[in-house]
Amino acid sequence: MVKLPRWLRRHPDPSALASLEAPASPSVPTTARVVLPFIAFGVAWILGSDHLLDVLFEDKDLLRQLQSGKGIVFVLLSAWLIHELVRHSQRVSAHQRDVLRNERDRLAQILRVSPTLIYALRPPTAEMGWRIEHIGENVERITGYPAVDWLATPDYLRQHIHPDDLAHFDASQRRLMLDGELQHEYRFRRGDGQWRWIDDHLRVIFDADGAPRHVVGAWLDVTERKQAEIDLREAATRYQELFEINPWPMWVYDLETLRFHSVNNATVAAYGYSRDEFMTMTVADVRPANQYAELMQRIEQIRQRDDPFSISGELQHKRKDGSLFWIELSGHTFLRDGRRLRLVLAKDVSDRHRADEHLRLIGQVFQLSHEGIFITDARGRFVAVNQSFAEITGYGPDEVRGRTPAILKSGRQDAAFYQAMWSRLLRDGRWEGEIWNRRKSGEVFPEWLSISAIRDASGHVERYLGIFTDTSARKAADARIAHLQSHDALTGLPNAVLLADRAQVAFATALRNRSAVAVLHVNIDHFGAINESYGHDVGDTLLKTLAARMLAAVAPEDTVSRRGADDFIVLLAGSHTQELSQRALRLKDVLAKEVALGDQTFHVVASIGIAEYPTDGAELAALLQAAESAVQQAKREGGDRLGFYSRASHEQVRETLALERALRQALGRNELRLHYQGQFDAVSGALVGAEALLRWQHPELGLVSPARFIPIAESSGLIRPIGLWVMNEALRQVAAWRDAGLPVVPVAVNLSLAQFRDPDLRDHVIAALRASGLSATMLELELTESIAMEDSEHTIATVDSLKRLGVQLAIDDFGTGYSSLSYLKRLSVDRLKIDQSFVRGLRYDPDDEAIVRSVIGLARSLGLQTLAEGVETEEQLSFLRDEGCQQIQGYLKARPMPPEAFAQQVLLAASPPIVS
Repeated sequence: MVKLPRWLRRHPDPSALASLEAPASPSVPTTARVVLPFIAFGVAWILGSDHLLDVLFEDKDLLRQLQSGKGIVFVLLSAWLIHELVRHSQRVSAHQRDVLRNERDRLAQILRVSPTLIYALRPPTAEMGWRIEHIGENVERITGYPAVDWLATPDYLRQHIHPDDLAHFDASQRRLMLDGELQHEYRFRRGDGQWRWIDDHLRVIFDADGAPRHVVGAWLDVTERKQAEIDLREAATRYQELFEINPWPMWVYDLETLRFHSVNNATVAAYGYSRDEFMTMTVADVRPANQYAELMQRIEQIRQRDDPFSISGELQHKRKDGSLFWIELSGHTFLRDGRRLRLVLAKDVSDRHRADEHLRLIGQVFQLSHEGIFITDARGRFVAVNQSFAEITGYGPDEVRGRTPAILKSGRQDAAFYQAMWSRLLRDGRWEGEIWNRRKSGEVFPEWLSISAIRDASGHVERYLGIFTDTSARKAADARIAHLQSHDALTGLPNAVLLADRAQVAFATALRNRSAVAVLHVNIDHFGAINESYGHDVGDTLLKTLAARMLAAVAPEDTVSRRGADDFIVLLAGSHTQELSQRALRLKDVLAKEVALGDQTFHVVASIGIAEYPTDGAELAALLQAAESAVQQAKREGGDRLGFYSRASHEQVRETLALERALRQALGRNELRLHYQGQFDAVSGALVGAEALLRWQHPELGLVSPARFIPIAESSGLIRPIGLWVMNEALRQVAAWRDAGLPVVPVAVNLSLAQFRDPDLRDHVIAALRASGLSATMLELELTESIAMEDSEHTIATVDSLKRLGVQLAIDDFGTGYSSLSYLKRLSVDRLKIDQSFVRGLRYDPDDEAIVRSVIGLARSLGLQTLAEGVETEEQLSFLRDEGCQQIQGYLKARPMPPEAFAQQVLLAASPPIVS
């Protein structure tokens, strides 16, 4: 509580405090001051004089006379003594009155000019409330109201208090009588109408019995101080608001301890830590660990600077998830409570850093690009060309500088072609197309050329940028790729895409001619046994032979398509059902002829399911399902026969549904298993990874093939929980091997399209890694081409977010999809897996060799690794090694094995350990 000033406590208002507290000064000597000296003098005189006379005189008459004289003398001396005592007391009393009057006058002058108003109150009684007994002469100057108004109205003060402060004022007055002293603040309306803040300090004066006699108060106008406090609070509030709503991260930290004092919302959002977490951290915690020495050097420079403001260059900071980003800091040092603090604003310059890096990369791309690049001025004269331009055309930079592209003309295009090209370029600012040019050697070659106009700020063309690719070597590859996009890679038959196109034509023709179309599902019986017994090379050769036979056995307007593995789809156009049945029987007979492959002769039988358009379905999908039901029925009846779609085929549907119900319970019943197949370095043979392969051990059906239950899982939505289980189980197994002291390698798991589209995929990956305790580098996620070819921002963002976690990414079965290769430029993947259908043909199929060679070269140019699947022979391995394929996977090195067998046969054989 604030006390009254010392001078005010020592010198109260004489007109108030003197009359209330101090007794009046006497104008005459007090009784004690007069009587006591007189008694002392009288006793001393009587006793002393009597004793003296008794000693000096013996004559009684003389003694009586002397006694009388002594009495007279005593009276005279007493009168003189009393006179002197009274005079002395009067002089002292007069002096005291003068001193007190001077003090009162001095204090009254001080109070007249003092900003403090002194007043006295009489405590409230049952009959009357608070009454003003005295108020200072400066009341009108301070309050704007004359003293007479204050003295005349008992409740005058309360009448002028701000309504919002009345409750607080009344409560404080009641507390005064309990505490004996009170200091409080309230707003008072002065005579000129202004509201002023008042600091009111009151003290109760008690009498000897402890009863309140008076209340003395000091009343001070503190509006300026109060307003300063309000302004300070508002300034602090505005600062806090600006601090919090600033879109850039801001924080305050201690320059000595480096601990955070406060952070704004943008900091929490940008770094991922909560405010409570920040309060336990230092600025070193948001910097990469390897930059600690640089940070401390920077802090020391800031501590020694005279200028409190500084701006840093581009720095890297670390988010809670471990990701790094580039920032630029500006800071200001200030003092608070004797501590040196620093206010920092962080500007995210990741985009600018990426732009600078992009410019640097563009420069490298210009020089290192395999595409020819040239830049001309507005008149078409060469300004700069890259190395590939010189390699493709034969002209070096010095030879073309200042000349026009006319030196490359081949004469294949006429003037109209160039006129149309320039017209389009000037109109749209871009032209792209194929053009034939001539090298310096005179050789004419095709190129794909793209020309773009580069304009200045005012829109005028100042440069032309040309990028071209020598397409002579690629034209054959384009034809091959176009063929692969619509045809099966192994047999050369139409694939599902081309089949759908031809089915639409066949159905339209049949509808127009009122004829029928048979959809045949051809399945080679017991083909899996041939693969197991003789290997995939023999199986692939057999499939190509059978495909050629079927193609030769049907009419030109019919279509033979390979659906996959040993399944074929045949479209037969005919006039009626009987004719279609006869043609299907002939096709079956053709397949049944012996096939001689080397020293082996094979007798092949096939089951054929037949569905008829439009009787069994109006869409290809429905007909395919019907034909599949029919062929499954034929196989259940023993195979080697025709099966026509009927109601009985719905049994297969029910079987599928039963399998789906069992699959839903497989996870809970612990029926799913993982087998592991090793991945090896193609040169050293060292174990470098393992792929986790899903198996289902059904209690009644035994080991269910993934080809049977994976499609059911995908169609039923079970693929997500199953895929999540696979990822967690594979990482758990690797962690168990590691804990057992085995040398472990990264494990690869497949991601389905449904898993990839799961918005929580990244969180699932993080949770699986944390549960296993493994680093992200121990996990590889394999994406199918169907995922990769979804060239969307979601796909790219998802791949980038996974890549930032540190996991490895691969494209599985590369080259088998019906897609463009452009997605590879935008996806941050690490490895391409060459499909085994291409690997099987190595050393005897030039087309397969060309495809594999192209994939390896493509991966090398993009900085990606390659892994070949299905490697079964030394010849295949030799080809892959010679072409630069880094890794292999297949029966040649290791089959898929249960975890126990994999640990015994593969991991223990890996020496030294790949990862400890």
